[in-house]
Formats: sequence, C-alpha cells, structure tokens
Amino acid sequence: MKFSTLSAVAALMLAAALSACGGKAQFAVQGTIDGLNNSGLVLANGSDTLPVPSGATSFTMPRQISYGTDFNVTVQANPAHQTCAPIAGASGSAGHTVAIAVAIRCIQNSYTVGGQFSGLFPNNDATATTTATPRVVVLLNGSTGGQISVSSADATDTTLGKGEFVFPAVADGAAYGVTILSQPADINCTLTNNTGVINGVAVSNMLLSCKPK
Repeated sequence: MKFSTLSAVAALMLAAALSACGGKAQFAVQGTIDGLNNSGLVLANGSDTLPVPSGATSFTMPRQISYGTDFNVTVQANPAHQTCAPIAGASGSAGHTVAIAVAIRCIQNSYTVGGQFSGLFPNNDATATTTATPRVVVLLNGSTGGQISVSSADATDTTLGKGEFVFPAVADGAAYGVTILSQPADINCTLTNNTGVINGVAVSNMLLSCKPK
C-alpha cells in the first residue's frame, strides 16, 4: 500500500512538472486479455481502434491520452465464435490511477443441438392398473458431446408419437455427429440432419423417425 501511494504521488508530481513545462503527461490505454482463442477482436477507445490477434494476452491502444482525459475501452467487434467484454478498469480518467489497466475476458459461444422425434410410442403392455412401458432410444453426440435418452414418455403429440430432444450446448465452430447408440428391438429408428458444424446458431432440424419392425 505504501509503495502504491508513493507511485501515485510520483505520477501526479510528474504530471504537475510537465504541465509547468507546457505539456501534459501521456498515458497508454492498455490492459490484459483472457481467453482469446480466435481472430476478429477489435477494441476501441472512442475513435481509436485496435485489431487484436488470436492468442494475445495484452493490448495497448495506438494513441496515448493526456492527463485528465477520459477513456472508455469497448469491444467494437467480437472474434469468431466468441464473445468478449471488459470486466474491470474499462473507463476512467488518465492520471487518476498510476497506470491504465483494462481487463478483457473472452468466452467461447455455445449452442444446443437437437431436433424432433416421431413414431415413438409406448409398448402395448398397459393394463387396467398400469401404464404402458415407454420405449427409449439412446442418442450419442460423437465421443465428447454426451448422450441423451429420447423417450416416448416425452412425446407432446401422443397420436403421432412426436416430441423434441436436445443435447447440451456445443462450442461454436465445433463439429457434431449424432448417432443412435441403442433402440428397442421391436422398432427401427433412423436419424437425418445429424451431422454438421455449429455456426452461430442452435441446431434444431435433426429428425429421429421410428417405425415398427
């Protein structure tokens, strides 16, 4: 704390000395970046802009600002498949702190993968006292995308055996490939629109169609 106080006093004394000589202390608008994995990030401080390359962990805006000048660092453009935002120190006045230190954090976008099922009905084993046993189809999304169970009990249209299914979110830009891991022995199910690459929107057009054997 003592060192920080002395540094701040030194910075203010320097600003005062430069002002007495007819000039103002200049400050770099700079900071750190966390999680930038793709290209396309553009930062801005007013009209001063800076494209930031993938993998960068720090930045310095092209133009310095004078003592007492306000700054406000914003994200003008996000990198591909990511969303970035300032999390600390993005605005203020130059010289009110020893140095300008903006913190930017970037996170990977993610979107769900899913679709509809049809023709999935319970077994015909209902009695007066018990309900029919649901039929369940297990789907797998690649080796790391997880698996889900699609059940006839989840049908929103019981006449057609129709309903919806959805996997957990997948990283934007990542490939997906959904296959049938298991299904009841007495039905035959097929999948369509089950492969692709996430491109900025959720996937909801897969179709799981089931028919009796």
